[in-house]
Amino acid sequence: MFLPKRRLLVAATLSAALLAACGGGGGSSAPAPLNVTAAAGDEQIFVAWDEVPGIEYWLWFKEGSSVTAGDKNAIAKVGANGNGVDSPYLLNLVRTSTPLTNGTQYALIINGRKDGGEGGPGASPASPVTPRPAGASWNAATPFGSATLNGIAYGRSIGSTARNSYVAVGDGGTVYNTADTDEARIYRSISALTWTTPTGTKPAASIDLKAVVYDTSLGQYYAVGSNGSVAHSADINTWTTLGSAATGTTETFNAIASSGGTLVAVGNKGTLRYSTNGTTWTTPASISEDISAINLKGVTYTNGVWVAVGSNGKVLTSTSVGTWTVSTHSGDLTAAASGSYTTNGTTTHYYLAVGADGTLLTSTDGSTWATATQPGVAFRTAAVGSRLIAMGDNGAVWYRELAGTTWAAGTGASGNMLGMIRAQNIYTAVGAAGASNHSY
Repeated sequence: MFLPKRRLLVAATLSAALLAACGGGGGSSAPAPLNVTAAAGDEQIFVAWDEVPGIEYWLWFKEGSSVTAGDKNAIAKVGANGNGVDSPYLLNLVRTSTPLTNGTQYALIINGRKDGGEGGPGASPASPVTPRPAGASWNAATPFGSATLNGIAYGRSIGSTARNSYVAVGDGGTVYNTADTDEARIYRSISALTWTTPTGTKPAASIDLKAVVYDTSLGQYYAVGSNGSVAHSADINTWTTLGSAATGTTETFNAIASSGGTLVAVGNKGTLRYSTNGTTWTTPASISEDISAINLKGVTYTNGVWVAVGSNGKVLTSTSVGTWTVSTHSGDLTAAASGSYTTNGTTTHYYLAVGADGTLLTSTDGSTWATATQPGVAFRTAAVGSRLIAMGDNGAVWYRELAGTTWAAGTGASGNMLGMIRAQNIYTAVGAAGASNHSY
């Protein structure tokens, strides 16, 4: 999970040579930066220091307990075009070309120079930093708005690969989004996201939006909700709403998922629709049993398999969206999530379904499921990342290691959580009364 040794040596040696050769231009070295801190994240490290105007900072890091500025075995981060880095700085996949490894110790040091001079003395955080999976410790943010927020997504904000945003939806046609920024919206802070409302046409207040997803191939956000409605937007600000005439149902859609080019929405009374363009919605040709009495609450997709879940422990699976097979398990299932994770070159796919009665169903193929329960806990939403995460009422959050079997209670969350996403290696959840929690 780290740069190959040969690449690392070449990149670091060239950087060190460049740094040493930058003297003689009338510039000077800079004092060691003050108040250098580093916080562990999930396959990433948040670095900060007291940035002084006019000083160009370079960051050096490597595996182990110590590092020096100019270390030929370290990786040097010099910013765009070698113009230094700014505080705060996030070491992650975007910045290192490969994820940092959870459980591996990294040493960091920062030094600076003025006007192209030689690098000055460096300063390090109090100790090396070891990234670790998120999901055990949570931070409750100040609620944004008062509406019930049911879903959250992350994707492009203006159709460009370099500008991304989060979008949250809720009852009364509520839509919030984060401001779009460059660098794939690098989350360079351990604080909560800052939310705003769209500036263009919004979904009607008569529609309760229950879920939202971003489709990478279609380049749009799609939100679903009451009266068979679907609202979509390509720029996070202007939304177009499709009614029941387009979807062929007046039942409430509770969830939506994307495979990148195909969308599946599920809802009350066994409602299930799919679309390859976001505007024309089709009913599957075959479902293996009558599910008209079932309220479908969750749907997810990974590794070629769709999974939808609902009341009475019903789990629907499909590899074609036109044909679905129904199986019965335990629980009043309210949400589903899935994802893939690679460790030591091996990729494993995970599916998670959770229930209002504390049910936790897990699978690695979407067909064979293991069951666990947390009595007295009402789960409403789920996510899959470096851990399996289930959240619900009264700040309930439980997590499980990917290869484990035992669930543990997380801490720090508050409110009734109804929607969750893992993006940028950070879990963000939204819920009733504008509640929001995040875990990095």
